[in-house]
Amino acid sequence: MSDETVPSPITDHRSLSPPMLFDLYVHTDGWLQRLDPRTKIALVLCGAALFVVMNHLLVLLALLVLIHVMLLSSRVPLRQIAWVWRQLLRVVIIIVLIWPFFARLAGPEIFSIGPFTVTWTSVWAGLATATRVVGMSLLFFVILFTTRQNELVRGLVRLGLPFEWGLTLSMALRFIPTFSQTAAQIRDAQAARGWQVDRGDIVGRLRGMTPVLVALIIDVLRTGDTLGMALAVRGVGSGRPRTVWRDISLRRADWVVLALIAL
Repeated sequence: MSDETVPSPITDHRSLSPPMLFDLYVHTDGWLQRLDPRTKIALVLCGAALFVVMNHLLVLLALLVLIHVMLLSSRVPLRQIAWVWRQLLRVVIIIVLIWPFFARLAGPEIFSIGPFTVTWTSVWAGLATATRVVGMSLLFFVILFTTRQNELVRGLVRLGLPFEWGLTLSMALRFIPTFSQTAAQIRDAQAARGWQVDRGDIVGRLRGMTPVLVALIIDVLRTGDTLGMALAVRGVGSGRPRTVWRDISLRRADWVVLALIAL
């Protein structure tokens, strides 16, 4: 019998890192946490479709507020929602500043610079696009904040996705932030030894990153070897039918949410 939780070969220096970098799941008894992963996937897909179809800024803002209400009512800490906003802030600023110059939408003109004409319509379109990007990103984090990784894999498998694909997605969610944190730690260690990573022009900076990349590649290879042995011990890739310790099932609350989605 095997569970579908990804092995976690974390070394001691990684265990000192913020937990959110390794597991975004919020360990609370919120209503979203109690839903079946398949229900949450359907909810996220429905929300993403609404963000794609809707173009009115006020409607998009209302959907964005609804996502925040869902997360907060499910006891997701405000600091984790703020963390997502910090990651998206630069992208949002770039979209708001650049989009009006290239939208070329008819409307009351604000100003012109050479071939570019900025109108109020294009400004509203830029704000709507930025809202759409933030909303769809937060929808993705709805699953990460409220679903354990093994349950997410199980939900994807029950939807017909091959187990290996679901496991690959789970490992990516698990180890990409880990390697990012490892790279930051290696960079700080090199800086403490007097190595200036951000010096000079772009060529100098690329040269400065060489020791960081070498150390990171060694760590990735070491982790990959350990992970491969862990997966082999658990019988991944054997081709035999897999059993699970705790299966998932749709409950009354899931059917209610699915009915609301269908409406």
